[in-house]
Amino acid sequence: MKKSTILLVACFSAMTMFSCISDDENWEATFNRDVKKIEEYIQTIETEYMRKETIGDTGVVLLFTEVNEEGEVPKNQDTLYVDYTGYLLDGTVFDTSDEDVAKDNGIHNASRTYEPLRIELGVSNVIVGWHIALSQMKEGEKAIALIPSGYAYGSQANGPIPANSVLAFDLDLVEVRSHQQQ
Repeated sequence: MKKSTILLVACFSAMTMFSCISDDENWEATFNRDVKKIEEYIQTIETEYMRKETIGDTGVVLLFTEVNEEGEVPKNQDTLYVDYTGYLLDGTVFDTSDEDVAKDNGIHNASRTYEPLRIELGVSNVIVGWHIALSQMKEGEKAIALIPSGYAYGSQANGPIPANSVLAFDLDLVEVRSHQQQ
């Protein structure tokens, strides 16, 4: 009886202690862990890249595999066409616009059209990390975007993506259409 009382008190104390941690402190701890995972991942990556860019304080990192000095930089509300492959840091592919990649990774959906994804920068309902990354790319550039979980799905799991997952995307900014020309 005494052991169970001590165990209950210990459990209650632990729950109380953890419940006193604010959401901001949890977010900061998760963010710091994600930044560390991204840096560790970069050390192991086999893909050659030309330039590494960390975007402000977001923790989003772009590893440019192709650059286009003359490409157009997208502006807010521009329409972008993006080929992509999304994967976890362990290499598990969870989504792609490339039908062959989908087939090779067992995620092919015969009723889906595989083509560049059309998004409006700063407007479309894609993860915030995409808006951050794509705003720093030029038309014709390719990059690996490494996105901390807070700019992806955060503490919510999403299909095959576990909660608090750092996400990686191979992004190919195929086309930028100015919202002023549409």
